[in-house]
Amino acid sequence: MNSAGLAVEANDFVRRAEHLLDLWRSLSMLHVALGAGCGCGIGGISLRLDDFELDIVDYLGDTGVRSGVPEVAAFFTELQQCAQEGSAMGTRAQPLRRLLDQARRERLPLAVTEWLLPKVEKMLRSYAELHGPKLEG
Repeated sequence: MNSAGLAVEANDFVRRAEHLLDLWRSLSMLHVALGAGCGCGIGGISLRLDDFELDIVDYLGDTGVRSGVPEVAAFFTELQQCAQEGSAMGTRAQPLRRLLDQARRERLPLAVTEWLLPKVEKMLRSYAELHGPKLEG
């Protein structure tokens, strides 16, 4: 692929990451009803999707480590180790937002971005279709 093709591909990743970051911001504030009732009404327990952000990133990390893509596995292994050690790279505050922001700023290895964005997109689209706003194409 020539340099013009790489620039177009990188621009597409930036645009996709920005879209996913915006989608996450809007979805993360929606409620998830657990139990008998809706979080908006009577009964049941209500959580916001952002209460599951650590779980989402842990799932992505575990899947990434087992992905069979050496660069992806190495990235998520390091991320998990940093989280256990409490370093800035692995900080547990808003980790999905951080990953998407790093992809948007082109600060992730290309292989990680190529692997990560479709997984996050599938996950967020699935949730949005069930509980969230209408999505465009």
